[in-house]
Amino acid sequence: MAIPSIYINLDDDVSKVVARLKHQTHGQIVLVCPKRCFLFSDSVNLKLLKKQTDLLGKEIFILTMDEKGQAYAAEAGFELKYLPAAASRKAFSDIKLPSHQPVKTPEPPPAEQPTKIKNIVRKIIPGEMFKSQSQPKAAFHQPPKIQEPKVEVRETIFPQNYEDGQIGEPKKSHTGKMITGVVAVSLILLLLLVFVILPKAVVVVYPKTEPVTRDMEINISVNAKSLDPTQLVMPAAAINETVNVSGKFQSQGKSQIGNKASGTVKIYNFTKLPINLKSATTILSVAGKNYSLVNDITDLKPTTYSNARTKEVDRASLGASVVIVAQNGGDDSNLPQGTRLEISNQVFGSRPQLLYAVSDSEISGGTTRYLSIISQDDLNSAKAKLEADALKEVKDKLALSGGVLADGAYVENVPQFTTDNPVAAQTPTFEGSMQAVITGLSFKSSDLSALIYQRIGQTLDPNKTLAQSKPADTAYTVKTLDLNNGLAVLQTHFEGQAVYNVDLQNIVPQLEGKSQTQVNEILQSKAAIQRVDIILAPSWQKNFPFFAGKINVSIGSQAQ
Repeated sequence: MAIPSIYINLDDDVSKVVARLKHQTHGQIVLVCPKRCFLFSDSVNLKLLKKQTDLLGKEIFILTMDEKGQAYAAEAGFELKYLPAAASRKAFSDIKLPSHQPVKTPEPPPAEQPTKIKNIVRKIIPGEMFKSQSQPKAAFHQPPKIQEPKVEVRETIFPQNYEDGQIGEPKKSHTGKMITGVVAVSLILLLLLVFVILPKAVVVVYPKTEPVTRDMEINISVNAKSLDPTQLVMPAAAINETVNVSGKFQSQGKSQIGNKASGTVKIYNFTKLPINLKSATTILSVAGKNYSLVNDITDLKPTTYSNARTKEVDRASLGASVVIVAQNGGDDSNLPQGTRLEISNQVFGSRPQLLYAVSDSEISGGTTRYLSIISQDDLNSAKAKLEADALKEVKDKLALSGGVLADGAYVENVPQFTTDNPVAAQTPTFEGSMQAVITGLSFKSSDLSALIYQRIGQTLDPNKTLAQSKPADTAYTVKTLDLNNGLAVLQTHFEGQAVYNVDLQNIVPQLEGKSQTQVNEILQSKAAIQRVDIILAPSWQKNFPFFAGKINVSIGSQAQ
């Protein structure tokens, strides 16, 4: 009974092959495997397959033309099968013609030769050209004088050169060989393009990281000559700069010069006594707006009720209307008729229930108009702006050489500040100038980063490296400043990352010809690697190239 065969696809893995074997009832099966199939990508695959087939209780034979696959199969314990040798077949070129022997034409009997000649001539020459005549046999030797064509009688259909043994070899054509050569070269170039030139792989390995946080007090001194990570000391430079700055500023102060509102009011006096009101000492107010009497009021009689029970005011008891005017200009001082105003007097005080006024006409005529004036706030703002400009000029000068003048590490004195106009001057703009003296201690930002880097590196694990710090990683404030001795203390806070060291030496040969899954497993097996990014080209490429020069492996940064 013949052993059944199962044909394996190129991309079939161990699980797919085992699944197909489970459906077979025969105890012996031949697996027919193509060259470069997935099972032959690693010897582990065949070892796993052998273990599974043993569990299934089946005897498996391997039939393949892949030499590496044959070696892996034998190593895993499989018995190999081979194709039977093909019997040789004879081609057309193997037929040999026997050497030609000239055929001897037998001579006919003398009496019958003319008859045979005639019969041959009848077959060749049409009947119209040859007419048979019935003649007595006695006259056979005297036929009519007809010129018969000369016909060469032969008893063979082969040409003369066959009879003479002079058969020549056919001329060989070189066109077929040329086409075969072109196709072979094209195929080789195509294979080189597909398997050598085009395939490439880019692998970016991202190492594991962990946060690093440190708080330090760093001393800066003009006497220090170099960085001392052990004592946390770094050099400083003394600063003593005199800067002259000036600028033009806008006046923000306002002066109201609009018309003042005016009108008449009736004054209600429920004090039961006559009173006198001086214009200089009396103020009428409502909603934060103040009004003054235009004229003094003397002997203002008390106001009475026409009906005490209803408290209806007797209009005849009210005095004459009094003219008032707003103390400030502006249209917001205009009031409608019937508005109640409180009266405040230096002698009488403010008693709104007993003494008040009601407008008996509109308080109108107020208009708004402002003029810009220099206020004290304008001068203070101008001085602060010039101080900031002087400090910026000094800091920009230090920055050209990498120096830093930290906040709190300097003192700024202003011996002179002048403006071209005084406070309350009516002008939309004014100019100010200042002389500032700045003294302090500066340091280089690169020194601070290097000192922190070296300090943390002294206590960091050997398998880790501190990522290159950035200015944003370090925050600092000046804790103390001693300009007399050229000393200052910086309170620093550092936040960075420690990166695990990844050894990729000799890793490329391990990736040749592997699939993406296998490459991931190989790289992820290293404890220092967090993740791996793989790009294969062209897009149809599934496995890594077989040449190390087409594989590029690099270490990426988590900040990318």
